[in-house]
Amino acid sequence: MIDKKLLDILVCPVTKSPLKYDKKNNELISKSAKLTYRIKDDIPILLPKNLEKFKVLEAEYHDHEAHHYGEINMINSFHVTHYHQKYLKIINELKDNSVILEVGSGDGNDAKNITKPKITIIQSDISFEMVKLAKNNKKNNAKTVYVVSDAEKIPCKDNSLDAIMIVGALHHLPSPINFFKEARRALSSNGILIVGFEPNSWPYFYIYPCIRFLKKLLMIEKYTSSKHSDVSIGDSETEGFTYSDFKLFLNESNLKLEKIQRIWFLFGFIHTLLSIVNSKLPQDKSIDLPIWLQKLIIYFDDFILTLPIIRNFCWHWTLVAKK
Repeated sequence: MIDKKLLDILVCPVTKSPLKYDKKNNELISKSAKLTYRIKDDIPILLPKNLEKFKVLEAEYHDHEAHHYGEINMINSFHVTHYHQKYLKIINELKDNSVILEVGSGDGNDAKNITKPKITIIQSDISFEMVKLAKNNKKNNAKTVYVVSDAEKIPCKDNSLDAIMIVGALHHLPSPINFFKEARRALSSNGILIVGFEPNSWPYFYIYPCIRFLKKLLMIEKYTSSKHSDVSIGDSETEGFTYSDFKLFLNESNLKLEKIQRIWFLFGFIHTLLSIVNSKLPQDKSIDLPIWLQKLIIYFDDFILTLPIIRNFCWHWTLVAKK
């Protein structure tokens, strides 16, 4: 059975027309174009029929890696959660009855830290297995519904959302500008867009090529490759984002920048090294720094990233924008 409140928000991702529930066939039907969308395990799959090859590969990769997601990204380490809490605080301070869409929600790690009970969270991802995992892992107090969808074709009505959150997923999209434009369409007046933990571009031109070169030079590539599948097509093709890129996305979508935070300097190097090591270890043997040391490095990073020129060498960005 499909949630009635969800039907009041969802639309056909192609035509943006309302959807009706066909109980007999357990599917959603676009009222205008007669397009149908199946429902599997109570999760609507609102993907266009002719999904781009890039997006098909992204979905397949994350279907395969769903149960290793947290391990690969070290999402529970203090140096990661410290920064996640900053934008989650914004969500937890929204007014009662707000509706939030999380795009690229992965295994639901962020949503479980949304503690405000009187809001609705729509968790969405292009990977069915990721959405299913998030549904099975639900641990928050908020009302949560689940949808498989394409970030560049948000299946929500115009002006229907109070906030949209996308964390570590923007660089997996073929066209980030299309996402920003869709976000503006779906956001209500003064609605908030949170873009969290997106990679800066400079490591892709300097650090990662050096790592690949050293692996080949020292002939240790086979010892440092992950025990899981390699990387998604989004990770392999992205070049990260500059501050200018975000300004362009916001200008093109007519959204106003409220805040931008620069994340990690020294910790970028440490996290990269730990990720390489931990990718070869069993999950219960993962290595991490003591929390006191992580706090000290974070304090150093936050200070050094206030300095001119050096602040351009952060490893990640988080930004908050408003319609």
